[in-house]
Amino acid sequence: MKHTEGPASPVDTVRERVRELRGRARMSAAELAAELERVGVKWNRSIVANFEGGRRPTLSVVELLALARVLNVSPLNLLVSPDAPRDAAYQVTPEETVSVGDVRRWIAAKGPILGGSREQFFRESWARSFDMSIPEEREKAAAWARAMAEQGYGTVTEGGERGESGEATER
Repeated sequence: MKHTEGPASPVDTVRERVRELRGRARMSAAELAAELERVGVKWNRSIVANFEGGRRPTLSVVELLALARVLNVSPLNLLVSPDAPRDAAYQVTPEETVSVGDVRRWIAAKGPILGGSREQFFRESWARSFDMSIPEEREKAAAWARAMAEQGYGTVTEGGERGESGEATER
């Protein structure tokens, strides 16, 4: 889908969410800056005000993660408002938009967007997210492997001798 006028940019969405969450927490711009400084991000009250006011147009990944950390929310919930309707448009790139529901699934590693390969997506995300040294995680990995095989994504090999997760093999 081509980007047309309408959805806010991801940075604008984060900006709105930071303003909203900071207000809900009754945290001043100076307090937010102090918390960011405490976790290693060199922001001051002016940078917070400039970001929230739109005069600072960019945000690094490190800053996004630090904001999520100090505001005690998932990075997903900074990037996509939990209140946004699932069918609302979300700008993913300057030229592409998808639905809020699709972008939430993508960021949460539940599926690809815009026709991406499901096989590659899942091979690169879920298969490597299990800690095979924990029995509950091994059970989750086995359930994931069965579900992938049932959906026709090939087979999953047993983990190595150190207990790593297996790798999905294509059909």
